[in-house]
Parts: sequence; structure tokens; C-alpha cells
Amino acid sequence: MENITCKACQAVVDKKLEFCSSCGEWLGLKMEDLKTSETSQEEDRFKTRTRIPQIKCQNCGGSNPPSVRNCRECSMPLVKPLSSYGATELPTRKEVPGIRAVFFLALIIPLIAGASVFYNTRVAEEVVQEIEVVESTAVTTTSITNKGMLKLQKPISCTASSTYESGNSGDFSCENLYDDEYTMWQDNSQSCEAGWLEFKFPNNIYIEFIVVQNSEKSGSFKRNYKIRDLLITTDDPDLQIQKELENDNYDQWVDVNATTSSLRLDFLSAYPGEELNGQKPFEECAIQEVRFFGKDNS
Repeated sequence: MENITCKACQAVVDKKLEFCSSCGEWLGLKMEDLKTSETSQEEDRFKTRTRIPQIKCQNCGGSNPPSVRNCRECSMPLVKPLSSYGATELPTRKEVPGIRAVFFLALIIPLIAGASVFYNTRVAEEVVQEIEVVESTAVTTTSITNKGMLKLQKPISCTASSTYESGNSGDFSCENLYDDEYTMWQDNSQSCEAGWLEFKFPNNIYIEFIVVQNSEKSGSFKRNYKIRDLLITTDDPDLQIQKELENDNYDQWVDVNATTSSLRLDFLSAYPGEELNGQKPFEECAIQEVRFFGKDNS
């Protein structure tokens, strides 16, 4: 053991001590001792870092580097077969509940699908039967209540301010206005001026509205005069209804809401006819249909 002398009390103490064991004075460190200590620590770290793990032979207990396959002492193989490492055997079907669940689902899903199809089919049949019952009930109810519903009312006669005749008498008579055909009424080249139409019904009926239809054929519609401003009167002298019709050949509704046995249409103004493909317009005022919708009071 190496000793040093304390500079404070001159006591001889062990060199490894940092403080004097006699007076407690710091003994200090020499540079060569510090370097020696650092060198020793570096060597220890290097030894630790460069140490190679050894494989112990199961036969003789000798140590061998990892790169060696057979023990250098007894020449026995150092690497054992996979079965000797204690690997767990593969589980059986009884030990794995998930497999049983898969088989159960594979069996139960088709059963559920079949039951669902059967149930939906039964429900669909029941719904169809209910719809048939509702429809039959609706038909019965409609047949009972139709007596009080609006329906088409046809006049028994009509008169007009004038009627255009072309060779055959009555070709453009006012009866054409309620025959549900393309035939028309036309005045006698009066261009709707001071024109009128009057319709008679077999008894008093409630007329809710009328529908006026100009010629559906584009050629006749364009070339003939059409009613623009219309005046409607009935048996009630206080009732007067004015309506401006559109210059088109679609159905046009006019509300009446009156009980009467006759109805008259007076023409206050008209849309003029137009040329078509170089053909001059007609001078006649034309209407294809006038339909009456209401209830029979009888």
C-alpha cells in the first residue's frame, strides 16, 4: 500500500484517501494519478464493450463463441433441433373457442337469412291483401259518393250569333263545342266581333266552372281568330263574370259557381289570326270545345 505525507500535519496516510485521516485537510490529486485513473476507466469500458457473449455447451459445459457450431471441447453440436426448445404444440379445436364460433356462425347465418326471406314474403302477401281490401273499399265508397261529386254536364241545345257553313249545313255549328272531338264552331266571317254563344240544360244545375279549348291543330289555331275577353252570364241577372283568355290552345278554366238552366258567352275582344306558310289568316272566330263541370240538383 502506498502512503503519502499530509502537508498540514505531516501525518503519513494512505495515498487513496482524499482527506487526511489525522487533521482532515484535503490531500489533493496529482496529474499523473488523475491520468492513470482515467486510463484505467477507459480500459474497463473497452473491455466491457468488446466482450463477446459465449454459448455454453449443454454436453460438457464448455464456453464457445457464437460463430462455432460444434463445441471446441467435446465436438457436440451447439444448436439443438427446434423440438428441443420446448415449443408449444398447436392447439386443438376443443382448446380454441373461436373455431367453434366460426362453425356456429357458418351454420346459423343461412338459417337466419332463410327465415328472413320467409317472413318478408309472408308480410308482403299480407300487405298486398290489405291493399286489395282498401282498394275494393275505396271503389265502393267512390261509387256511393260520386252522386255528389262534380261531373261533366252536357247541354241539350245551343244557339250562336252566327255559324260558318262551307258546302254542308252545320259543318261548324255550336253543337261541335260539346261533342269531345276536334270539330269546331266558327262564326260567319265575323272575326269574333259582337259574337255570342248560349247553352241550354235540361234543368237547373250547379255549374262550378267551364273549360274553354281553342283548336288543338296548330294550323287552325294560328289562322283563326280566338276569343280574348269573355263575358259569362246565367239565369241570375246580377251575375256577370269577365275573363281574359290566353292566346294558346290549352284548356283554360273559368270559375262560375252558379245554379242555372242556361249559360251565355259574349265575346268582348279577340286575338287576330296569323299567316301560316304564306297562307292568309281566316276571318272566322273559332272554338273547339266548351265543357261544363258541376252537379245535378235533381
